[in-house]
Amino acid sequence: MATTVTLSSVGVSQAVNLDWRGSKPVTAVVTLGSTTMTADFTTQYTIDDLQVVATPTWINAGSSTGSSATHFSSANADAAVTMGFAYPIAGLRISSTAISSSSLTMKAIQGVGW
Repeated sequence: MATTVTLSSVGVSQAVNLDWRGSKPVTAVVTLGSTTMTADFTTQYTIDDLQVVATPTWINAGSSTGSSATHFSSANADAAVTMGFAYPIAGLRISSTAISSSSLTMKAIQGVGW
């Protein structure tokens, strides 16, 4: 079952805790609450165990492995933004520098077993 977090103001969302020990792929989808809203956001991940580390280091995700952070905005994200992580990560969240008139919702799901 996917885990959902919502962000309706500038800042960061609640973190989605993931099973990094299982090393399974993760898919995250961010949707805009309205096609007329204003938003600028990045998806961030951490390799720090959220159950153990009080202040994890968050890294802005790029659109491909090794790339710099990808900023998404309401101008180019009328459709859902999908990101896949094939390597182990411990947590995900949304970071927004601009948001008005609605909210951003992220759903994240992680594979199990092989």
